[in-house]
Amino acid sequence: MGEYITSIDLGTSKVCVIIGQIDRNGQLQIVGVGNCPCEGIKKGVVVDIESTSNAINYALEQAENMADAEVFDTYVNIPGGYTKLIRNKGIIAVSGEDREINYDDVKRVLNSATIISMPQDQQIIDIIPIQYIIDGYDEIKDPIGMVGIRLEADVDIVIGSSTTILNAVKSVNGAGLEVLGIVPEPFALSESVLSKDERELGALVIDIGAGTSDFSLFKNGQLIYNNLIPIAGNHITNDISVGLRISYNESENIKKKFGIAYTPLASDKNVFDINPIGINEKVCISELKLSEIIEARVGEAFELINTELIRQGVKQEILTGIVLTGGGTSNFLGIKELANEIFNLPVRIGKPKYIGVNDPIYSSGVGLINYSLKRKFNYYVEYNNLEVRKGKKNRKNSSSSISSFFKKIWEEYF
Repeated sequence: MGEYITSIDLGTSKVCVIIGQIDRNGQLQIVGVGNCPCEGIKKGVVVDIESTSNAINYALEQAENMADAEVFDTYVNIPGGYTKLIRNKGIIAVSGEDREINYDDVKRVLNSATIISMPQDQQIIDIIPIQYIIDGYDEIKDPIGMVGIRLEADVDIVIGSSTTILNAVKSVNGAGLEVLGIVPEPFALSESVLSKDERELGALVIDIGAGTSDFSLFKNGQLIYNNLIPIAGNHITNDISVGLRISYNESENIKKKFGIAYTPLASDKNVFDINPIGINEKVCISELKLSEIIEARVGEAFELINTELIRQGVKQEILTGIVLTGGGTSNFLGIKELANEIFNLPVRIGKPKYIGVNDPIYSSGVGLINYSLKRKFNYYVEYNNLEVRKGKKNRKNSSSSISSFFKKIWEEYF
C-alpha cells in the first residue's frame, strides 16, 4: 500500500476528514472517515478558528482510528463562490542546449503566467494549465520531453480572498496538520461526481450545503462559470421552525425524516406529531404541509440559480444536465423532479463511488483527494507570517512551529 493522502472538507454545519490510500493496483481506497459538527464556520467562511480547529481535531481522530494510521498533512477546500478565475498566458525560451523541455521549463512558464494585477486582499491559490504551445503548435497537454525553442502556456489562475484562505489554513494548523494545498470546491466536485463526458459536453453541478449552495458549470473539461447563493439546508430548517412553531432541532429532525421537496409526491393522509412551542400537547402535521414549506425554499434556490445562468448567458452550455450533490438537501425525495421542472434539464444525484463514502455529503472530501492525485503538478503555497506545524507529533511543542514566506513548490506526485 502507498502513502496516505488526506482531505478536509470545511462545511458550514460540519467538518469532514477523509483519508485515502493507493493500493497495489494503483487504485484509490478510502481507509478513514471522520465527521464532527462545527459552529466555527458560517457560509463557508471560518469565523472562529479555535472552534474549527477543535472540530477538525475530533474528526481527524475518528478518521485516523478507522485507518489505523497517523497523518500529518492535508488538502483543504474553499467554496467556489469565493474564488475567481483569471485567464492568462506565460511565455519562455526553452533553456536546455538540446532544446528538450523539462520540468524546470514547465515550472518557469507557469510561474511567468502568474505576473498579473490583482487586488491587495487577493492571492493566487492555484494555476490550472489549459494548453501548452510549442513554437506555435497548440493543444499540447504535456510538453515534457518534447523539443522546441519557445514554450507558451494558457492557464487559468485561481485567486481568492487572503483572509478567507489564511483563516482556513490557520484552523487546520491548529489541529497539527500542514496544508499542502487549497482546492476550490468546484474542481474537487468535478472529480467526484462528474464523468469525463459530462465535463467535456457541459454539465452543471449544484452543491447544496448547510449555509450556501454553490453551482459550477463545466465544459470542454474546464470550469467556465461558478457562483453561489446564500440559500441552503439551514434556511429550510429555519423555515420549518418558523412555519410550524417548533424548535430548530426538531425542525432539522423532521426535515431529514419526513422531508419531500416536490409536493405532488407528498400526501395529506400521511401525518406525524410535532411539539409546537408554547403548547403542552402534540399536534398532528401532514406530510403535504411540510412539503409545501420545503418546496417553497428549495424552489426559490433553484429559480435564483436558473435566473443567474440565463442572465450570464451560459445556460445553453449545459448539454448533459444537472448533478445535485452535498448534504443540505440533495437526498430529499422529489428534489430531482423539482429541479427538472424548474431547469427543464435532466437531473441526477451525484455521489462518490467508494465503499463507506457513497453519500453526497462526502462528494467534496473525496473529490479533494481525486483532484490532488490527478494533478501532475501541484501548486503549493506556504503562507507568510503564519505558524505551520509539521504534523501532530509536534503539536504540543510550540517551539516546533515555523514561519515562512510565500514560496511556490512544484513536484510530481508519483
